[in-house]
Amino acid sequence: MRRFTLLPMLAALALASLAPAPAAAQDAAEAEVMVLGVYHFAGGQDYINPEVDDHLSAARQAEIAEVLDRLEAWGPARIMVELEPQHEAAFNARYAAFRAGEAALGVNERDQLGMALAARLGHERLYAVDHLTGMDFQAMIAAAQAAGQHDLLAAFQTGMGEVQAAMDAAAQGTVRQRLALMNSPEYEALHRHYLALARMGDPANPEGARQMAAWWGRNMIIYARIAQQTRPGDRVLVIFGSGHKPLLERYFDEADGFRLADPYELLR
Repeated sequence: MRRFTLLPMLAALALASLAPAPAAAQDAAEAEVMVLGVYHFAGGQDYINPEVDDHLSAARQAEIAEVLDRLEAWGPARIMVELEPQHEAAFNARYAAFRAGEAALGVNERDQLGMALAARLGHERLYAVDHLTGMDFQAMIAAAQAAGQHDLLAAFQTGMGEVQAAMDAAAQGTVRQRLALMNSPEYEALHRHYLALARMGDPANPEGARQMAAWWGRNMIIYARIAQQTRPGDRVLVIFGSGHKPLLERYFDEADGFRLADPYELLR
């Protein structure tokens, strides 16, 4: 019987290894992630596109510098952008040329926010973490029409109008004000319209759900690529179209080892 006397001790050691670490140790090990939802500075890449003017103008450059000042004060250790990994080497080669004074920044937000901030902070590189998939709106609408979902189609049009109105309202402010609005809780609530799209079709042809599964999956791959290149204690800035923000934040909020930083508080 004596050979069993070690079992309670072993069980206690096993339970102790599963106990949560002290809060201070957990905080030190967690990476802090800020998902900055943006509009596309060059315009015209989404189903609904905001109005944009020349972001290389002196006035807009001064407004962008104001945003960069605030992001620089936050001090991310890594900057990740909406670009697929196969383009990362060329992107970073252009970034190196910019740092050497041999190239100018393009108008898009990857350059104006990502590259410009990385150069201010002395980063050697940026990270490309996107995963492109299509979203076939026409297929979803056709499935809804075939299913006789007239109320859902009307709600879709109303929802798209709501999104367009929010974009138009944001376009009236400075770059900082615009980004602050696009990272506000009210703006993020517009993501609920994706769940309406998921209902388009019927059990035999759930086209909306197929398209939304691809959207949720796209963002899951983006989340994984960010997480795979983040180290404990890192402070990471993720610069992505505002439509991605609600899902990316949800994934990081539910994952172990991460905590979220709020760009709305930084920018408003």
